[in-house]
Amino acid sequence: MPSDYSNQAISYKDPAGFVRKKDGIFYRYINHSYANEYLHLINSGLYQKLINEKLLIEHSEVENTDDFYKVILPKQLYFLSYPPEWTFVQWQEMLHTLLTINSIALQHGMILKDASPYNFAFVEGKCLLLDTISFRFYNNGEPWFAYRQFCEEVLAPMALIYFKSAYWAKLSFSSVSGFQLSFVSKQLPLKTWFNSTCLLHIHLHSKFVSNKSGNKAVSYFNTEKLLNLFNTIDKNVAAWQKPIQEHSIWDNYYSENIESFTYLQNKENVIRGWLQLLKPSSVVDFGANTGRFSTIASEYCNHVAAVESDIACIADIISQKQDNITTFVADITEPTPGLGWDNTEKIPLLERLSGEMILFLAVIHHIAIAKNVPLPLIASLANKLTTNYVITEFVPKSDNKVKQLLRSKEDFFSNYSENHFINCFSEYFSLIEVHQCEDSERKLFLWQKK
Repeated sequence: MPSDYSNQAISYKDPAGFVRKKDGIFYRYINHSYANEYLHLINSGLYQKLINEKLLIEHSEVENTDDFYKVILPKQLYFLSYPPEWTFVQWQEMLHTLLTINSIALQHGMILKDASPYNFAFVEGKCLLLDTISFRFYNNGEPWFAYRQFCEEVLAPMALIYFKSAYWAKLSFSSVSGFQLSFVSKQLPLKTWFNSTCLLHIHLHSKFVSNKSGNKAVSYFNTEKLLNLFNTIDKNVAAWQKPIQEHSIWDNYYSENIESFTYLQNKENVIRGWLQLLKPSSVVDFGANTGRFSTIASEYCNHVAAVESDIACIADIISQKQDNITTFVADITEPTPGLGWDNTEKIPLLERLSGEMILFLAVIHHIAIAKNVPLPLIASLANKLTTNYVITEFVPKSDNKVKQLLRSKEDFFSNYSENHFINCFSEYFSLIEVHQCEDSERKLFLWQKK
């Protein structure tokens, strides 16, 4: 779980309250200024409606002092992924969740005052709103004051991902507060001027923003018109299917590129046996590919994080609908950094990925040779991320996959050897078992933290 953050560093912008971590548990503190809104959220039935529809994170109220109106304990998340680590389908689901919540809230006299995608998370296969105090009263005839934020932080990145490249999802971490609409308008192709959603909410909206008109485009809206707006955007974006995506060599890895079926079957059996024996509560699978071993791990533990840089592979994992697997489109050698104010407003990826067991299966040679990361640093990171066990797979230089990696670069990896690998990991771990894979020169190593 993430390390401790002082005071309000991870949630400080909303005067209605903030999030604080105490003894490893996250609490939300609600200020007295938000008392009326919170009471209405609960007493109007809105909170329970959103819980029943699986749209909002559930919470309980805990003991409080006069310093705050309420202190609530949200359902705790073991793994938390951020928008730059999502696939386009997840962005679509987040948008649908946001607009559905808005529509339900309007029927209860409220509306979301914030449209940040960072307010949402994927929990047990569903996208949920995490920010319980993100609601304000809605007076008929008012605009939706978060409309511009919605366009800049939700619609703009989605349009860039869909019409330009899936790589824009990763680039979105360069700006936690989204992209300027005038910038996005210039990046999008000509055909988006004939797409009603892009035309109205990005291209034309950017003209209003540049003229400092702010929310003029929605200043005449009332409850009925806002409901129509939310429904129209939701339907139009739901029709955006199969975004532009670069070719992936990893999506068909197990069917076309695996060393042999005998090797794969033997590897699966060994991993299953170790998982069944140790029963870790959580597993982080680095280089998860299409999730073959993440899925196996999910059968034996409560929480699995599948970390893979290839978007097509992550899309395959999501399509399998394993509720206890949280996916991350991420490269362990270029992890999502701390973002926002003081680089602590959003938690760095590697501080969100601690698990009782770490899997490094057929990935260490990519890190060491393709990315030039020395084996001692890999062992050190494994020690940082696991609380107990690590399963590694060592692929020697004589392996065909390593030979392919070395064809395009100079071989200055004299320290890349099994003995050096064992020595590096032995500094932090005790070796429990070694298995020579059948029909392969590869070996599996089971380690326990010292």
